[in-house]
Amino acid sequence: MADSATKYVMGKNGQRRMKDVELCLPICAGTVSFWQGKKADEYNAHKWTVYVRSPVNEDLSPLVKKVVFQLHHSFQEPVREILQQPFELTETGWGEFEITATVHFVDEAKEEPFTLAHGLKLFHTDDQPLTTKKPVVSETYEELVFSEPTEALHKRVMPIASKPAPPSPLLPHFPTHSDAEEFAKISKARERVANLVSSIKQKSGADAGGAQVKMEVG
Repeated sequence: MADSATKYVMGKNGQRRMKDVELCLPICAGTVSFWQGKKADEYNAHKWTVYVRSPVNEDLSPLVKKVVFQLHHSFQEPVREILQQPFELTETGWGEFEITATVHFVDEAKEEPFTLAHGLKLFHTDDQPLTTKKPVVSETYEELVFSEPTEALHKRVMPIASKPAPPSPLLPHFPTHSDAEEFAKISKARERVANLVSSIKQKSGADAGGAQVKMEVG
């Protein structure tokens, strides 16, 4: 919660924003794919799930309203909305392609959606043979940085770390993230973001509050 010393600036849409405050939201997009065996229909040889999650399985619902997945155009319904956690979508198929996941924030946050891209992986990269028991897992870790957020956004981000996400059947297959490794990645991302925001302000002479800068640190 903001204290009496907090300074504010007006954002481009007239929202009051917290001056010199930065919020970072780690987030992951990935896929888990199970080969269906030799007897499976060749066009449905793999059952896969694409997801968006917290890298340490924290509850994202205070901030994230929905996730919209864009699949390959060959699917009958290539655009799918997931309105609650876990933000997961399961399908079957035979080929790999890029999936985009657009994260929409709750209305109170006053932030624009942002999009993650992740390639669906159906095969191991090290020539391991496919089995029906061991899935192919691929995940991208990114750091979303909010510069000079609204007070409502600040209040919603703070409780995220205190509540676990709803259980997912994929939890045993999710990659783990070392605190030390992720802290180093986040520190580097924050430094790059600070330099970028400073450069934007110098060039435009305008308030950069509310800008989302997505840094891939995985």
